[in-house]
Amino acid sequence: MDVVNSKMIRTMLAFFFLTPCLFMSCSPKPRAPESVLDTPEHHVTSGMKLLNKNYLLDAKREFELALQLDPNYSDADRGLGLTYGMEKKFEPAFESMRKARDTAETNWQKAMAYVGFMRLYTMEQGDRWLDRVKTSFSDALQHQKDLPDAYFYMGLAYKAANLPSEAGTAFRRVLDINRELVTESQNELKSLSTPR
Repeated sequence: MDVVNSKMIRTMLAFFFLTPCLFMSCSPKPRAPESVLDTPEHHVTSGMKLLNKNYLLDAKREFELALQLDPNYSDADRGLGLTYGMEKKFEPAFESMRKARDTAETNWQKAMAYVGFMRLYTMEQGDRWLDRVKTSFSDALQHQKDLPDAYFYMGLAYKAANLPSEAGTAFRRVLDINRELVTESQNELKSLSTPR
């Protein structure tokens, strides 16, 4: 009986001491950079440029490389979420965007994750999508006031919902802020005034 108890105690102790080691070895370990340009920031910048050109596979590769270097890099998860959204894979898209929001280290990153949600809801156009875009818009502005991206993608959402007056107001706000997406907003305003 003592031999059985002794074996059971040793097994239980081994379990309690080895279990944390198992979990630590399962978590992703960041890989070491291979060059000066092999940084999460550089990969995300490249990925966003590729995404804007609709090179989805190349963009996804860049975001995944960024996440290999830093598994909790919010901007990479945001880019990955947008890529999945453009592929119409909305479950992983929203999952990546939630991770981007939850791992955000700055107000800007948090705000941009909410802008990412705005874009995904507009792409998907599911149940009550415009209400969800408006809520994410408000959340974005709570973290970063006067964010051109939030107003621009709110304008695109209104345009998709066939609300040209509201879209025009949002695009004009981007022009008032006058930092980013100015040319894009001017083009959108022209398209609103052009008869279909």
